[in-house]
Amino acid sequence: IEGYTFDDAAPQGQPALGVHIPYPRSSVVDWTYDAATGRYLRTVQGAPHVEGLTKEQIAAENVIVFYAEHKKTDIVEDSLGSTAIDIVMKGSGRAQLCRDGIMQEVRWEQRAPGTLIQYYDAAGEVVPLKPGRTWIQLVPVDYAVEIKG
Repeated sequence: IEGYTFDDAAPQGQPALGVHIPYPRSSVVDWTYDAATGRYLRTVQGAPHVEGLTKEQIAAENVIVFYAEHKKTDIVEDSLGSTAIDIVMKGSGRAQLCRDGIMQEVRWEQRAPGTLIQYYDAAGEVVPLKPGRTWIQLVPVDYAVEIKG
């Protein structure tokens, strides 16, 4: 079974002590690196995003900002007439992997339909994730995500 590669060793890259994702106003997301635990803590609209059962703040060892084309559709989702968005996750594109307080520019790629999307560095090598939880944030390709050092 194909899966991700994991490694405890911290990567090289630029500092990433925070990640700000400017989703629409009701859904603005921030991740803040907690050096004591080696995880990123998630907030939505400035408030801790907590898990429903445990009431603990959501945390992840890896936060991947996944840039993908967002296409409008004519599929109506609700009584207000809001339409669904088709997020194109085939082929390849830009991604940013944040782990250990470091951000790496990587490339996501799906090499064949139905296969696992993998993350690669500039040399074409698979980029290992830190063991633990991984949260993938899907954003449009033109989003101005802020990585805070």
